[in-house]
Amino acid sequence: MRRSLRALQLKSCWNASCKTFTGSRQYRSTSAPVTVLSALETLAKCNPALNAFASHIAPTEISSAESSDGPLKDWPIAVKANIATALPTATSCASRALGTYTSPFQASVVDSLEGAGAVVVGKTNMDEFGMGSKNTFSIYGPAINPHTSSSDAKRKDMAESDRRTPGGSSGGSATAVAAGMCRAALGSDTGGSVRLPAAWCGVVGFKPTFGRISRHGLVAYGSSLDTVGIIARNVADVQSVFGVAAVPDPLDMTCMSSVLRARIKALTDSRPWITQVQGRSETESAPLAGIRVGIPEEYWVNELSAPALESWKAGASRLAALGCDVVSVSLPHTPSALPAYYTLAWAEASSNLARYDGIRYGRRSSIRPDTRDLQNASQKYANTRTEGFGAEVQRRILLGTYVMSSAASEHYFTPSQKIRRLIQEEFDKVFALPNALSMTNTLASQTTRPPGVDVLLFPTATGAAPRLGDQEDSKVANYVNDVMTVPASLAGIPAISIPVGHTDGMPLGLQLAAQYGDDELLLLVARHL
Repeated sequence: MRRSLRALQLKSCWNASCKTFTGSRQYRSTSAPVTVLSALETLAKCNPALNAFASHIAPTEISSAESSDGPLKDWPIAVKANIATALPTATSCASRALGTYTSPFQASVVDSLEGAGAVVVGKTNMDEFGMGSKNTFSIYGPAINPHTSSSDAKRKDMAESDRRTPGGSSGGSATAVAAGMCRAALGSDTGGSVRLPAAWCGVVGFKPTFGRISRHGLVAYGSSLDTVGIIARNVADVQSVFGVAAVPDPLDMTCMSSVLRARIKALTDSRPWITQVQGRSETESAPLAGIRVGIPEEYWVNELSAPALESWKAGASRLAALGCDVVSVSLPHTPSALPAYYTLAWAEASSNLARYDGIRYGRRSSIRPDTRDLQNASQKYANTRTEGFGAEVQRRILLGTYVMSSAASEHYFTPSQKIRRLIQEEFDKVFALPNALSMTNTLASQTTRPPGVDVLLFPTATGAAPRLGDQEDSKVANYVNDVMTVPASLAGIPAISIPVGHTDGMPLGLQLAAQYGDDELLLLVARHL
């Protein structure tokens, strides 16, 4: 009986707000904006079935949630559960370790959005501490993809395990946007946690350049990788949120300074071939003439499905029709990105999560040690962490602790750092724009463009969203979902996932990436795709 009720809820929600999704540029640019009232109505109707929100405000609380005047006035915004908010709800990271923790402060990015008029309607579901790519490692249970495949739509009754995953770890945020429960949502992207859910849910997911948006108030997973990302139905909405959120913040030592931002602007503004594109109307026959797009050979991996490959080809053809010069490029160390990423991310996670000991804040074990262990603080910590952390988080902490050990660091951690540097250097070589971190001169004296590309185009995922109940051959197979997204994270460059089509009714996404700091050009090109 419960299964039938849940199936009816999902079908009702789909008919109400998701069936019109086509992934086309025309739909994304003309869809009606979501208001606070309509978002809360949809949330009340759909969230019981989709499980996108961990907590949310009630319609009766709208009067007390007065918004400020600004470019985002009355925009309903959802915030991932690992970003601190002033809402009287827990910043739980979907973990028992922080299940009842209420932050004493609010994240800087949330302050910026509220200052621009946005209204935070709730905290979204996620993989515990951001560790996962299917949104299944959560104390709230899995979020459900609002899209249904054409073959599944014919079935009268489906178990939850037959539903499609929204992706992770920001699956709740992507589901909320796709179902119309908010206009935009904040997520965190460590190795693809904004872009992968966006691709699988048929929305836009943007990971800015590392340091463009403050991380103050974002619960740390991998400190050299974590980035606050933006999910919305269209690129224009992403641009609006990014324009408000991308500001310096003295509370975050990794946030770009005003000096670096000015250097990037001088560098990006000195390209005459880009200035010409920025001055054109979108209605012109070749609005992107002068833009050079690179197709990286190494992203044609064995795991890439036929529909994903076809969407990649179609995306390249679309950009060529818009006037872009599409060329092939090589990034030889791409195959090494996935193992290097996980080695570094796990090492940083083992360090960052050491703070959850049950002494200062968070869950504390109720198990009282034996009398002989009362003086053994390690046992108290172990009980607390065993109860608080899920199996996947424990696995990553253990592996991260191992790769940082004296016996293993020279074999795993140090080589991974070297691979990361090589990947960064390879991106620098293929882009026409120099990296602002290693370059202070502008291109003002150049009248013709140098060698290199302006953006890269490649798939966001190897295929469409799998079912929640699909069993992987091994735990390692779960990590392959990030193969397309981790290189940009390792290099700290901006990347965005755009919905481009469907296979059997399920969305597919393409990814664009640009040089460090070239976020505005990336968004400009994405608006046309």
